[in-house]
Amino acid sequence: MNGPHNEIGCAPCPKCCLCAHEGLLIHSNLRDRLFGASGSWNLKKCVNPACGLAWLDPMPLPQEIGKAYVQYYTHATSPTTKQETRRKRLSRFVKEGYWATKYRYKTSRKSGLAQRIGILLYLSPIHRREADAEIRCLSAVPNGRLLDVGCGSGEWLLTMQKRGWQVEGLDFDANAVKAAEARGVHVRIGSLEDQRFPDNYFNAITLSHVIEHVPDPAATIEECFRVLKPGGTVVLLTPNNDSLSHRIFKGSWRGLEPPRHLHIFSLRSMELLLANTGFRPRVVRPCIVTSVIYDSLLLRWGRS
Repeated sequence: MNGPHNEIGCAPCPKCCLCAHEGLLIHSNLRDRLFGASGSWNLKKCVNPACGLAWLDPMPLPQEIGKAYVQYYTHATSPTTKQETRRKRLSRFVKEGYWATKYRYKTSRKSGLAQRIGILLYLSPIHRREADAEIRCLSAVPNGRLLDVGCGSGEWLLTMQKRGWQVEGLDFDANAVKAAEARGVHVRIGSLEDQRFPDNYFNAITLSHVIEHVPDPAATIEECFRVLKPGGTVVLLTPNNDSLSHRIFKGSWRGLEPPRHLHIFSLRSMELLLANTGFRPRVVRPCIVTSVIYDSLLLRWGRS
């Protein structure tokens, strides 16, 4: 099918990929106001109250979805400055103490002072969540193997390498892979399922805003389960379609991002995905991301 979607081929997708229930239309004629992909798109939500997954219908074909990423940003790198401000140095010192206390990461020779100061972050929930997100809630595993699926230019992996991990990345964007390799990060190209990693290979796998982009999220999580060592950790960050910001901003919500976001999870559907794949124990929780609110305001006001 092409129709109103112009250059991006797509096919009907009437049923939920997790529980096979029908979907109820919640948004129609959505357009990509972020990176200019062609077409208008509809979003449905599963009618099963125990699920609540949202998805595009029609959905881009797997061989066509690359057309939605021509102007995407995954290969971009953040500008760096040689000098760090005093405020940033202090912030880093406090975070290192917090990570040492909660996640067992090593700090500088002033580790005792850093840990005592880092306890202050427990008094500030917002700053504590930011510090948790910076290391994606991963506890230290000396020389542990870490895979970042959708690693982009590899900047985050470099920071985790400095914290003692053996890092490896994966991305489907050839430009992102080139940027990561130029920084000295070992990165593969393609999907996780295509890599044929050995069983029980990684201590940790992270997917930061990736699962909403894949055509078959269950297959991706099943592969994570296979290549993860017993007792290992998988961390997923993804938009929450049941969030308050989605209810407020509706079609202007930043988390929609059609047509790249193929599936948008709720807490219930994420729990269902992980339970069906065998992950135990599971922790599924919401978090506040202020940039989503800011971006959604811009989209509501007609900005890009």
